[in-house]
Parts: sequence; structure tokens; C-alpha cells
Amino acid sequence: MAKAGLLFVGTDAGLVLFSNPNEIGRWLRIGQPFRDQAVRAVWALPDNPLVVFAAVAALGLQRSDDGGQTWRAALEQPVGAIAGARAAPSRLYLGAADGAIYRSDDAGESWRPCAAGGWGAASITALTAASGEAETIYAGCGDGSVWVSRDGGGAWQAVGAPLPAAVDGLAERDPGAGALLTTAGGAAYAGGPTGGWDTIGLPAPAAGPLARLAGHGPVLLAALATGAVARSDDQGASWALAEVAGAGPDPLAAIAPASYHVDTAFAGGGAGQLLISTDRGRTWQLVKKDLPAIRCIAAARLL
Repeated sequence: MAKAGLLFVGTDAGLVLFSNPNEIGRWLRIGQPFRDQAVRAVWALPDNPLVVFAAVAALGLQRSDDGGQTWRAALEQPVGAIAGARAAPSRLYLGAADGAIYRSDDAGESWRPCAAGGWGAASITALTAASGEAETIYAGCGDGSVWVSRDGGGAWQAVGAPLPAAVDGLAERDPGAGALLTTAGGAAYAGGPTGGWDTIGLPAPAAGPLARLAGHGPVLLAALATGAVARSDDQGASWALAEVAGAGPDPLAAIAPASYHVDTAFAGGGAGQLLISTDRGRTWQLVKKDLPAIRCIAAARLL
């Protein structure tokens, strides 16, 4: 099969599938499973992007082994967050609406519950795995608390005091030190691994989503309520507005690094505009418009 970019865009009306055949720069719409169902999270295996997981309202976790053409139930729990460990592509974590976290060691073939944490029944609203190793996973909750497990979900420790609102975004700020960046209630905070949270000054209130682009000089991206993107290349100490073409004033609801290239990321929001950056978040261009409201994105490459 020829090389192609694959894009899985979770919306309020299904999962919209795009392909960029031979990477010619044209994203072609190739399907929309789960039409009229909200898709809350999506993840494609970086080393086998034909295997895709989608958290679908009322349908639990769904799995596809053919790039989104056909689907089967993988877990009946209502899932709100999916995170993969880049250091171990077969390791996956799920966060459920009832506060449970699940782990898979075999690329989603089977799942087992992780240990319960001190957040009780609060929903898991954000998950991110440490970039350097698969055993460290961070969880943000609907009650504003943030937690870390350093043994793959066997035990959990609170990161600072709870934030004043539900955790919307969660990203590593300084992986070597276990430092985190979070967003909650429109504000951004830096903290961890065990200390308190300090407010981060963004150019505008945060919309929630955060992302970290890997590479020699890591970059942090924050979606803003104005429809813009803020960018930091100094671990969140300072931020600059990125140039965003075609986004409009509506808040962005998703920012997703591409698994296949450290310079590429995608973003989307409630107005249905899908954006791409190929220069580490400095500038953004419109890929598609008039989609249903976008909630999550996964980008991969088929070799």
C-alpha cells in the first residue's frame, strides 16, 4: 500500500476520516463512521495506524483494524480520554467517566483496570503518558485534582492541591523533572511533581487543550478561547501568539501532534475548522471547514 497520511477527526456527529495519499498535501474525506454520535477521544497506534480506537457516546470504546472502515466494541465503559505511551506503542491507557482508569499492554487487545486513586468517582478528563517511559501516567479529573502513577497505574500520588475547576488540558512541561502544565476553568497552571500550582500568563484565556511537540527543542502549545494558539519554547515561561489563518474567533477544542513528524500538529474547534501546522506551531493553515464541531484529533502515517 502506498504511503499516506491518515487523519481521524472526532466530532459531535461522528468520526470524520481523511487521507492524504502519497502525501501530496490534499486531505481527502474518505468516511464518517458513528454518524450523529459524539466522539470524545481518538487514538491511532503510531506503529500501525490502521488500528484506531474511538470513544463514542453510548457505544463505549470502539476499535478498528482497517483504518476506520469497520469497527467492533473493545470496552463497554463510557470513555472520555485515551493516552498512548510513545516509549512503548503497545501500551495504552483509558480514562472513564466513572473515574476508572484502564490499561492495555497488548495494543488494546485486552484491558485491565488500574488501581483506584484518591479522586473517587470524579470523571477522568485528561490523560497523558510520560514521553520517556511507559510506566508514568498523569491523570486530570473533573474535580480539579491531578494525579501521577509511576508504576503503570499500580499506585497514585496527588500532584499539588486540586485546581479550582475541572482539568481540561494536561501536558508535560519538563519531562526530566516531572513538571506539568495544566488548564482548568480558562486558566493555565505550572506545577509538579509534588509541589503546588503557579498560574501561567497566557495571551488570552485558555480554551482547554494543550500539546507538547517533541524534538531537540520541545514546544508547548495552548489553545485559546479566542480561536488562536499560544506557543512556548521555554517550558511555559513565556508565550507568543501563533499566526492562525482561517480559524475564526471560536475556541479550539483539540490540539494533536502528528505521531509521524515532530514539526506537525493539527487543531480544530467547535466551528468545524480543521487546521494544520508544519513548522512546530508557529503558523497554522486551514485544511477543511464546515465540519461538525471538532472534539479530538489523531494524525498518523501509513507507510
